[in-house]
This record gives sequence, C-alpha cells and structure tokens, in this order.
Amino acid sequence: MVKGRSAVSKSFAHKKNREPSQHVSGLASSKSGSKRKNESIKFGSLSRKQRNDLKEYGSLIPQDFQDEEEEDNENASGEEGEPSLKRPRRVVYEEDLDRQMEEEKVQFESEDDQSVVDDEEEESWQKPSAYSQLVGSLQKTSKNQTFYARIKREQEGIEDEEEEEEEEDEEDEEEDDDNDAEEDEDEESMEEDEEEEEDDGQGLIDKEEKQDQVTIGDESSDDEENDEDPYARHFADEQPKDFDEKISLVEERKWKPETFDDDVLKDVVSYTLSPDKSVKESKPVTDLVKAKVRGRLSKLWKKANKEQLNSEDESQIFTPLQDRLFQQMNEYRDVLYCNRNLDNATEIRNTYVLHALNHIHKNRDRIMRNTNKITKAQADNADIGDIRDQGFTRPKVLIVVPFRNSAVEIVDMMIKLSGSEQQENKKRFYDEYRLREQESVDDTKPADFLATFKGNIDDHFRLAIKFTRKSMKFYSDYYAADMIIASPLGLRMMIGTEGDKKQDFDFLSSIELVIFDQANNFLMQNWEHVEHILQYMNRIPLDTHGCDISRIKNWYLDKKAQYLRQTLVFTEFLTPEFNAIFNKYFKNIAGKLKIKQKTEDGTILDVIPQVQQTFTRVDTTSLAAMDDTRFKYFIEKTLPGLRKSAIMQSHTLIFIPSYFDFVRIRNYFEDNMYSYEPLSEYTTPKGITRARGQFFHGRTSFLLYTERVHFFRRLNIRGTFHVVFYGLPDHPQFYNEIVNFLGLKFNEASAAEEATFSCTALFSRYDHLKLERIVGTERAQKMCTAQKNVFMFA
Repeated sequence: MVKGRSAVSKSFAHKKNREPSQHVSGLASSKSGSKRKNESIKFGSLSRKQRNDLKEYGSLIPQDFQDEEEEDNENASGEEGEPSLKRPRRVVYEEDLDRQMEEEKVQFESEDDQSVVDDEEEESWQKPSAYSQLVGSLQKTSKNQTFYARIKREQEGIEDEEEEEEEEDEEDEEEDDDNDAEEDEDEESMEEDEEEEEDDGQGLIDKEEKQDQVTIGDESSDDEENDEDPYARHFADEQPKDFDEKISLVEERKWKPETFDDDVLKDVVSYTLSPDKSVKESKPVTDLVKAKVRGRLSKLWKKANKEQLNSEDESQIFTPLQDRLFQQMNEYRDVLYCNRNLDNATEIRNTYVLHALNHIHKNRDRIMRNTNKITKAQADNADIGDIRDQGFTRPKVLIVVPFRNSAVEIVDMMIKLSGSEQQENKKRFYDEYRLREQESVDDTKPADFLATFKGNIDDHFRLAIKFTRKSMKFYSDYYAADMIIASPLGLRMMIGTEGDKKQDFDFLSSIELVIFDQANNFLMQNWEHVEHILQYMNRIPLDTHGCDISRIKNWYLDKKAQYLRQTLVFTEFLTPEFNAIFNKYFKNIAGKLKIKQKTEDGTILDVIPQVQQTFTRVDTTSLAAMDDTRFKYFIEKTLPGLRKSAIMQSHTLIFIPSYFDFVRIRNYFEDNMYSYEPLSEYTTPKGITRARGQFFHGRTSFLLYTERVHFFRRLNIRGTFHVVFYGLPDHPQFYNEIVNFLGLKFNEASAAEEATFSCTALFSRYDHLKLERIVGTERAQKMCTAQKNVFMFA
C-alpha cells in the first residue's frame, strides 16, 4: 500500500477486475450495477468523507461521471471481434488535491492580493472538499456547459444585474413616455396607481401612489393651502381658538337666522354662528382656478356641463342656479335645497359631482404631499414636527340616492369630469346597474314617474369607488375607497343595528361630505334608514383598519368631526322629516342654509273635473294626539256622512298617506263588515287587478288606496265617484292626479251620479307644508289660522 492513500484508493486497489462504476473519487469498480443495487453498502468500511457525502447527496458517485465512463467503454470496445480495451482511470489522491488547491490559492493571492485580503476579512476561507474539486473538473469536461455557465452567473450575481438593468431600461422607457404625455398637465404630479397595494396608514394606498412627487405650481404647491382655500381653512388640523366655543353654540342651538330673497334660489334662510355677509353677497364665479378648483376639473368642466350652458355665451361657466349653489358648497356650508325638479335635476347633479371630486383630489394631494415630506425628512434625519392630515378611514364622500339608475347618471358625470384614462370594473358596473333589456315606456304615465323609474330601480346597492390621478376603480374595498354611492337600504343592511354580530359602520367614521339626492323619494322607501345612517356618521371606529394614528387629525380623535362635516340634501319639497334632520344633524360650524320657495297657486289649479272640493280642518291639542284625533273624526263624522245614501256609499276611494293609518282603517272596516278592497304597496299584481275590477263594477263600495302604491305604480282607478283624503299627500301632484280619477267616466255612470261627484280632504295645522303646496302659501296660512274649520273650492 502506498503511504498516504485514502480509504477509497485502498478499496479499489484490490478490485481490478470489476466493471467501471461511479465513485466519488473517480476510481473504477468492477462490480455490476445490478448486483451493487441489490447489495447493501457497508457503511462502516467507508471513510469519513464518503460517509459525509453519502449522508449529504444520497449517492457516492455523480451521474455525469458514470455517463462519461460508459462512453469511454464504448469507444474502447473497437470493432466486432476485437477485444475490448479498457482505459485505466487516473487515481486521484487527497494529497494531490490538497497540493493543487494550495498552488491555486498561492497563485490567486499573487494576482490580486488586496481582493483576497478583503474577502478574508469579510468571510474566512474554507477548504474545498474533494467533491467540490471533482465538480469543478466536470464543469470543464461535461457537455452541459450552458447549465454550469448559468449556475456560475447566478452565484456571481451577474444574471441578476443584467435582469435589473433590463428592468431599469424598460422603466426608463415607460417614464419617458409618461413624461411626454404629461407635459401639458399642470394640476398634479402623482403617477398612476398600480394594482399592487400596501397599507400606508390611510386604508390601502398603492405603492406608486406613495412614491408620487408633488410638483411646485399653482395647483399643488404648499402655498396653495392657505386661508384663501375654503378646504384648507375648514378642514385644517389646527382649528381656530373659538372652535370649542362655536361647538357650544351649535349644541345650544344659538344660531343667528337671516331670511333673504334670491333671484335664483328664491326664499333662503341662513343660519350662522356670527353675522356673515358673504352668504348673500357672494360674487359670481368667473374662474374655477381662482375658486380653488383643481386644474384638471376646471379644464374638463365646461365640456362635461355643456348641455346645461348657453351655447352662445362662451364665457359662461355655470348656469345661474349652479353658480349660487356652488358658492355655498365651496364654502362648506350645509344646504337643504327644496326646489329640485325635473328641469334643474341635471344642473344640481353636475354641481355636487364637481364639488365632491374637487374635495377628494384636494384631500389626496394633501396626504401625498405630506407623505413626501415625511419620507424626505426621514432620509435626511430631519424633524419636521407633527403632521396630521388623515381620518380614521379613507372614505371621505358619501352619496345616497334611491335607485341604481341614479347611480349610473352620477358615475357617467364623474367619468366625463375626472378625465380618467382607465375605469376598472366599468363593464361589471354597467352590467349590474343598467337594464340588459330595454323596457317599454308607457307614455300615459306622468313625466316625473318616467324620470324616476327609468332604467334599473333596484333600491339595494352599495358601490365603492377609488380615485387615482388617471383611473377610477369601481367595486373597491370600502376602506380603500374615496367615495361610496349607496341607497339607504344598502347602507342600513351593512351598518346593522345595535347588538348585531356583523355590524360594520367604521367606513362612515371619516366622512367629510355627505350628499342626499332625490331625498323626497326616501319618504316612499323607509325614512328610518336615513335617520339610522346619520346616527352612525362620524363615530369612533371599532377597529383601526391600518390607519396611522400619528397622522389622524385631533378633531377626529376628540369626536368633533360632525361639526365640520358638510351635509347637502336636495329634495322637491320640504317636509317635517327634512326639518327634523336639519335641526338635529346639520351641525356644521360654517353655517347652514334652508332654501325653498313660496307656492302661489298650488296644484289645485290642475284639477280637471268641475267638482266641489271640501277641506276640513281637524283640530287637536298636540302633534302626538293628532293620529288618534284624525281617526276618531273620520269614523264619527266623515264615514257616517258617506253612508247616508246608497249613491254616496258606492264607488268611494279613500286615499291614505301612511301605511300605519291604512292598517288601522282596514282593521276597522274588517271588524265592522264594510264592503271594501285594500290596495297598498304590498298588494300583489293579481290582488291589484282583482281590487280594481271589483271597485270598477261596483261589487265593493270602498277602495283603500295608499300614497306609496300610487308613487310606485301611478294607477288610474276608473269607476271613482267620490274621493276622500284621509290625509294630504306629501307629493303635491298626487292631489290633482287622484281628484282627476273623477273625470275617468264610463258608461255605467248616470247623470245623477255625476252630479254627486265629491272630494273631501282632512288636514290639521301640522299639515301646513303639505297644504301650501296644494292650495298655495297664502291660502294655507289662512286655512290653518282661521276660526272656521271647513273650506270649499270649486
């Protein structure tokens, strides 16, 4: 035995006649592969290095070495009939490998001594094993050179650098394209958001959104947010010293009301905490930029609103109504506007959409600007002080509308006005909020009915929208959205009630602008939902939702957000319900306005049949006792008068505004065996057909008809000889529509019956708002205060 030979060499020295096989040291073995597979390896006969290789790699001989040896055997076999010549394998000893390694090490140190020193300081050099040396030799002789070259590049980090360089080149090209496309845009310098999102303390904010840089200019510079900008002044973290004093005045309801007439707004009553001449002496808006409207919105406004403007006057920015409303909105005052109608509905919608988008962009710009400041200060190890510019959650604007078709009109205007290049989930939105099949239109219905119920009239929906500089994302997460458009029912189902396990109202905690459009339709749905929403507005959230506590404004933490929240309500008429929320929930310290107009004649002039109309006032001691007093008067005075004759008893329609009163009268008729048919909003189509048929042919004497069923269906009840209004309708046009049922003559009505046509209406002094819309403001005032109780109109 040669001195210094390894155990591997010894094991192969006396096995010369065995077939070549793979081995970690490269020595030949004559044992066949099949026999060796069946024979277990004697672990104790292996050297320490072989044991380690066997434990680490599961095999003693690399596969590449075996393949190479088989090729050598085939080449050495020669032609047929000639003996096979086996090339001897060179025996590799560990001493030779160690000596070779030492020589390479010395050579490497001589070439670059300094690099070796640095490497040794970072990481101590480890002696390569024999297996590592064999792998190195295989890298030189193997056919898979590309594989080993790629492995080497990955180890040296060259391939990663090349990929990074390629990615950087692509990013540079994209940035160049973006810069070329954005040269004419001055309003912002934030780049478009990507789909990847991460938590940034204010809901979910995109990665690129955090990296946006704010350009110093007219629109996004720090100088912009000063006392001249109503947004910066109203929603500043540091409120004036008299902030708490104003809150005390609001809670004590020590408003300073002022009534004035406006040529456009009509009758206006302003409520401020201190005398403010700017409420009624505001100047027309001639420049949106000077009015602190974001640049892109100001550029696209005239194009989006062109259908409402006078095409001859190119300098016109707003219609007169839009100009008056926007001035009050832009000063962040609460507004209850009760003069909405079919003609100005689009003007109003466009105006509050402009205001909402302007508010969202200003809020987002402030947050991004301050985020850049904080990032720069952290990089410079500088202290910039306390920055508070956020709320508990990201949603800042809430728009409540009755039906999905209203949401479609709002979104259409937002797309035009925002100038967004991309709208994510747009197709899904239109598929769900528009009708897939066009409905047939009944031209016989009134115009307000056709406008209200065109398209999708589903009243259960919620839509969260996220805005970025170049895109809109529909169906965003509620806590990552900037705006929420929903119906009262949709919000109520999400908010829940006290005690519910899945109650969620945190998304309302930081709402700064809430808009109720077509609010009069909420009365026909469920007004309790509206009050429920306002009760949960601006509460302290139950969860943090990833917000940055250090950046939450102090007045949010102090539960004072409701005194800065702006509330806008647009309705066609004023009711006690609107007055209630105006007094209870309109707590904006900037002031509030109630806008309505006097009614000169009322809808009673639209009655077509020549019939005597009798209004009877029911006096009561209090509002709480009004329902019982009215019911008692009806069953003791009105109903017996109808039963005096057979003519008066038949074909009588009783109009009942409230469903609760409807149930009360229905139960009374049922208990007293009256001949009647009920017709309410819960009656099935089959039941409606049956009730109308029975009443038309005179098989039933009374038809109980609710205001809601008339609102949703606008039926024409033929066969009506007598109309009794148990209470006046909220919608003034319903009065003349119901009375006009008397003009739907049919062959069975005789001249004597036509002569007995009558109309009777019960009212109280608490119905003054309803009464003035029917008979006029001056007449209503006299009818509620006069000594006599019966008033007749012909």
